[in-house]
Amino acid sequence: MPGLDLFDDALEPRLARLVIETARRWVDESAFDRTNAGWEHAIVRASEPVLIRDFGGPIGETIVAALHQRGVLPHRAYGLMLYAWPPASYIAWHSDGRHDDAVTVYLNPSWDRDWGGLFLYEDDAGDIRAVLPRFNLALRNSAKLPHATTPVTADAPEPRFTLQLFPRAPGSA
Repeated sequence: MPGLDLFDDALEPRLARLVIETARRWVDESAFDRTNAGWEHAIVRASEPVLIRDFGGPIGETIVAALHQRGVLPHRAYGLMLYAWPPASYIAWHSDGRHDDAVTVYLNPSWDRDWGGLFLYEDDAGDIRAVLPRFNLALRNSAKLPHATTPVTADAPEPRFTLQLFPRAPGSA
């Protein structure tokens, strides 16, 4: 679909494993510093809190550089965040507002479709399509396509972990 691109093996497998291990450790340590509570109500709706932490420093720079090198990102001026999506978390239909580009990298080594967390979008014919999260898959929405996710189910063995990247505004750090 124009404006929606999928990239298998978005990160070198060793780096992707390091990121998921970091994500799990941050959940265990309660090291996330914010949630989706600041998002627009129309996007959050009845979602459980999505845990969010900026992913900076040398490892963040390595991740952004790797995604740029593999063609996922057109440049390196992206903000990088780690999201942990617990049971009953989701995001309602939206188009990423002011962002002309958005990238998600799925991190869970295994994810069953019955655990929810599917990325939904509307194709050119008006049909709703879904992308199943799978390890190290990057999804790039460069057309502001309206999209949503299905709720993560109560029997998911761990949160659905994603990297979220949005272009930084010119002049921002």
